[in-house]
Amino acid sequence: MSGHAWPSYLPLAGIGVSEYNTAMRMLIQTILKLTVVAALLMWLTHSDKLDFRHLRVLIDDPAIFAANLALWSFAYIGVSTLRWWLLLRGVGLHVGYMRAVHLQLIGFFLNTTMPGAVGGDIVKAVYLIRDQKGSQGKTRAMLTVLLDRAVGLAALFVMAAIAIAYNFEFFLQRPPMVPLMVFIAVGLAAILVGFGIVMYPFKPGKDPFRSLLSRPWPGFSAVLKIYEALSAYRQQPWILLAAVGLSIVVQSTAVLYALFLTERLTGQTPHFSVFCTIYPIGIMTTALPLAPGGLGLGHLAFEKLFTMVGLTGGANIFNITALGQLFLNLFGFIPYLFYRSSMGSLKSIQDKLGSDSESAARV
Repeated sequence: MSGHAWPSYLPLAGIGVSEYNTAMRMLIQTILKLTVVAALLMWLTHSDKLDFRHLRVLIDDPAIFAANLALWSFAYIGVSTLRWWLLLRGVGLHVGYMRAVHLQLIGFFLNTTMPGAVGGDIVKAVYLIRDQKGSQGKTRAMLTVLLDRAVGLAALFVMAAIAIAYNFEFFLQRPPMVPLMVFIAVGLAAILVGFGIVMYPFKPGKDPFRSLLSRPWPGFSAVLKIYEALSAYRQQPWILLAAVGLSIVVQSTAVLYALFLTERLTGQTPHFSVFCTIYPIGIMTTALPLAPGGLGLGHLAFEKLFTMVGLTGGANIFNITALGQLFLNLFGFIPYLFYRSSMGSLKSIQDKLGSDSESAARV
């Protein structure tokens, strides 16, 4: 036992030193993250860039209410689930589409309500694993979760690059956008090179990249998992291309919704290609796990990106979009209750996953 004092009643409750230290570390991390988010939101509010009163339009305006619901149900539930369903089939995990929808809803619900805990994506993978036999099913299910995120990120780069190419002069005339253009170009090039590498049919035992990524260097283990997931699709690359295409459908729908909000609430009419550039970049910032839906960083990023292209109200547009979707994610509570009663609680899931879930959640 360490020399640090810790509550004497914990051993009686079956809680060891390691579990106690892990729980306290997660609690401190969550508090720090929420503090940063609160500070960002307070700064934006006090500088008159963010007004939470605008959230009333989600209820008061029937057109916005319907558009918000359509975005969530069609893009984030319908199309995103179809993407994950395809990726599952690509690694030999055959799951009914409606079952995948239920698991997607559970993932959204837990990602919204439990920041800092076992990720919702990991939980939905575990529920899927319990239907599979053997350890391979566990590995493949976890890899599709990582791959689903990677494919979504690739689609953001593709979409932004196409928009920049279509309206190149507009962005070139705005110096603050040039570094972002370079970032998108380099990111897209890396994705294309990476796709070529993972699709190349190396002979068994002759894959130099697998050997390189197997080295015990920081971050390599996470990259290796994604690489192995992608390698499983070498015989059917069309699945990955279809998944990227579905991701572009999802993001294009989200762009149209944000464009609709901007025109309806601010009277501004930005070009579609402009939105197709700044929106993916803004969404990339929300991947940092500070708060559900990228709150805080997303507000700041959208405000800055809107300003770069001569628009106003970026923080408010993101606020309405993000919180509107997070509220609808709470409907995932319904399938979660069903699966929890039949397949176990989050505590049993944590016990089952052990260190594997912690490493996957950090990716």
